[in-house]
Amino acid sequence: MKIIDSVAGVFCHQGCVFAVRRQSYLYAFPGYESFPGGKIDREDSNRQHSSPFLCDLEGRSMHALVREIREELSYDLPAGISSGQVTAVKYLATALAPATAPIRFRLHFFRIDLQARPQFDVDTGEIAAGSWKRPEELLDSFSRGDALMVPPLRWVLERLQRNPDGYNFGDLSPQPDENSYVPRFELLSGLTMLPVPSNTFPPEKRTNAFLLGDEGAPKLLVDPSPESPQVLERLLRTLKGDTLKAIFLTHHHHDHHEYAPDLAKHLDVPIWMSTDTLSRIQQKQGNDYFSEVCVETRQAGDCVTTWKGEEVRVHSVPGHDAGQLALVPESLRWFLVGDLIQSVGTVVIASPEGDMATYYRTLKEIIALDPAVIVPSHGMPMRSTFKIQSTLQHRYQRESAIQSLHTSGKTEIEILNTIYQGLEKRLFPFAMENIKSHLVKLRQEGRI
Repeated sequence: MKIIDSVAGVFCHQGCVFAVRRQSYLYAFPGYESFPGGKIDREDSNRQHSSPFLCDLEGRSMHALVREIREELSYDLPAGISSGQVTAVKYLATALAPATAPIRFRLHFFRIDLQARPQFDVDTGEIAAGSWKRPEELLDSFSRGDALMVPPLRWVLERLQRNPDGYNFGDLSPQPDENSYVPRFELLSGLTMLPVPSNTFPPEKRTNAFLLGDEGAPKLLVDPSPESPQVLERLLRTLKGDTLKAIFLTHHHHDHHEYAPDLAKHLDVPIWMSTDTLSRIQQKQGNDYFSEVCVETRQAGDCVTTWKGEEVRVHSVPGHDAGQLALVPESLRWFLVGDLIQSVGTVVIASPEGDMATYYRTLKEIIALDPAVIVPSHGMPMRSTFKIQSTLQHRYQRESAIQSLHTSGKTEIEILNTIYQGLEKRLFPFAMENIKSHLVKLRQEGRI
């Protein structure tokens, strides 16, 4: 995976930093707390910058930092240095996203000390909000479950909290030993993600498992699905220090339950799922698939654990899979949607378990509930329902194109070749399933 170098400016004044929240519709880190900055472009000069302070640091990074701050905050950093408003610019830290990240950034943080706070004019195309806050305020917001943050941002804030004048914190990159363990991290407090290598649909290679529950209480393990006995062993080592109450399966697709019985047996915990999911797994895997473990069914409205003192309840989300269950706390601060959507691309709605009309209704229902954060099984958590809304809009557009082509006499293969131009051939069967599901919906509605 290509590594994208990027920069972030950490403006500091009297113990506070200027932090921003990214817009929820951005492709990278939608709705996440951040610092102003962005990627280093090919056009950024590698010559040393001529401005004081900046000339002592790596050229391309400084040219990118000046450009990004001008674009995002309408602030001229060299002019601020010349006027004395900026009193120092220093290297703060570096962090490289792990190989499990969908977008792999190497982020270089730079501390910018100020004599006085400027009036920033934020670019609302990228930034939803910006404010001056103490590091502990930002960390408290994360701890309450009100903010999405990548771990390196928290680590920088923690160091600034301990040492407000600190700089040169070095390399803060996470160093997961993927030969022995499955990586685990929190982008939302109290919801630990474990991106487990799984036999999932291409181009994805992992399914997010989750550890969920209040601190000190036994945890719920959601959708563990290691792809092999070797990954199963790595997952068991990763979970060694955790006390679990149950394994929860969102739905019956194999990339959400492979080796779940082995895990449950080893950990001595039951497996919870919907009645429909149990029936479909047994139809595919045999009635003895769960013979050595305790299986209990759950349905919409059941409380399965707590998070930040709130009850977390089951919500029915059919469409992709008739028996699919989601998890959501009372406050709707997040919604774990399983395979209802994913952060990149669209999911497959395939017969017999998938139904396009039902899928539309479920998406609309969640949009109406308006949870603060959507948590998918593939990809990263995203603030707001923007991705669900855009997925629904994309389906409407696709449906219109399929209806038009079908009415003109095109066959299913001709429809596929027309609207999925450029798609990898290995993905054709999945695209065809979506076309067939759209056609079923259109016939049911009397539109073809």
